Parts: sequence; structure tokens; C-alpha cells
Amino acid sequence: MSNDTRDIFSGLKARKPQYVLGTKNGDIRTSNVTEEKILDAIDDIEDNGCVYLEKCVPVVLVSDAKAYSIDYFKDSSIAVCFMVNGYMLRMWRSDVDCDMAADIMCDFFRTASLPDMTGWHCQKIHPEQEKAETKLCVDGEDFRYFGSQDVVIALDNIIEGKSQWMLYDFTNGDGGYVNIRRYDKDTALATGYKVEYVRWSEPLPIGYRGVIFDVGLLRSWLWSLIDDERLPDPMDECEQFDVNNYFERLVFRFLDEDKK
Repeated sequence: MSNDTRDIFSGLKARKPQYVLGTKNGDIRTSNVTEEKILDAIDDIEDNGCVYLEKCVPVVLVSDAKAYSIDYFKDSSIAVCFMVNGYMLRMWRSDVDCDMAADIMCDFFRTASLPDMTGWHCQKIHPEQEKAETKLCVDGEDFRYFGSQDVVIALDNIIEGKSQWMLYDFTNGDGGYVNIRRYDKDTALATGYKVEYVRWSEPLPIGYRGVIFDVGLLRSWLWSLIDDERLPDPMDECEQFDVNNYFERLVFRFLDEDKK
């Protein structure tokens, strides 16, 4: 047997969570993260402006939701940042002192744990270098170049059974998205289409959900969303839902599953 033990634990080392610690002013950006460095960065929050702890391999919550960073700001607000269906979102709250921020960020560093976000606010993140643009995704495939007719064709393909779902990210107003999915669960009824319509309005996002059976109505409504400068009202079949609460429940589902 070889006495060379250099690589015996390489697999364990490779699975060790990796993080990046950074600050807004750029004085710190390191992957050699320790709790002491996190505490020092938070103690100097006035000079740093913002401290972020980013997990290189995001924490998978449920479905397409992943938590990738916790950011603390000198105005005493803190945010947990997510990727959800290709969107960058954050849950945030204010009035967080340095001690609480240190506890939250160190827990994230030690065990990838997320804080209780009951009552926190949900907000879409607009990266400074990112220009707002419309986006279209069909059955997980992103389309970079498309026009208004392509969006409606994507809906027609769902109606004809060629596709299962589409996600259209619009920039009108404060921006938002519409998610349309084919719904064949109840074979006694005609095929329905689950619609989720969210506007990233300030200070609170607004969301609507419903199942639509009238394809003519759905197609006409989608056209108005694409072509009109004014965002259309939700269809009568849709009911408003609490977008903040929706993302809270995503996190709670993750925490509940993590305890099992």
C-alpha cells in the first residue's frame, strides 16, 4: 500500500462550501473567508458601505429558486439574494444592527442557513451593468432575439400542445413577468392555462394568478401586454396574491424540508 496520503481527502475538500467575502468599496474581495474576517468587515460597515457574503454554489431552495448571497448595508438593512426562474430577487429588512447581521452572515457561512424572513420585503434586483430588456423562455430554452409575434407564437405552441410553458419578462412600467403553463389536470374540462402575472411595482410588487380556459381572451390579453404602453389589468379569472408571502413560503418550504 502506498504511503502517499496527499489526495486521500481531496473529495471531502472539494465538497467544502466555498464563499466570497466582499465590500462595496472594493477594499475586500477574498475567497479565503473566516468568521473573523466577516466580523471585521461588518464592524467597518461605515467605511465599507456594504458587505456581501456570496456562496459560490448557491443554496437550492425549491424548484428553480436558489439563494446565493447575503448583503449588509451601512443603512442597517440586510438582504438575502435569490435566483428564481432566471430572475434576481432579494428579500430585505431594515433596522438590523451589526450584531444581528454578524449572526445571520456567520450562520450562512457555517451551515448555509438562512434567517427567518417573515415580514421581509421582496424586490427585484437590477444589476448596475444590466440593461433592462424583454426576455422569453419556452420549456427552459432562452430566446435572445425575438419579436412580439414570437411571444404570441410561443403561446400558440402551448395551446397546440407543442410546448408546456413560457416565461415572458417585460419592461413596461417597473417591469415584471408573465408565466403561462398548460393545465391538463382535469380531463373533464377543456384544457386550461395557468397564468401568473407579476409587476415589480414600488414599494410592493403585485401578483395575480388564475386558470384561463378562453384561449381567445388569453391571446388578446397577451397582445395588449406586449404592444400597449400601459400595462393591462389582470384578467377577471385571476386573483391577486401576495408576492412577498410567496417568496417567504419558498424559504419556509426549504427550511421545513431541511429539518427532515
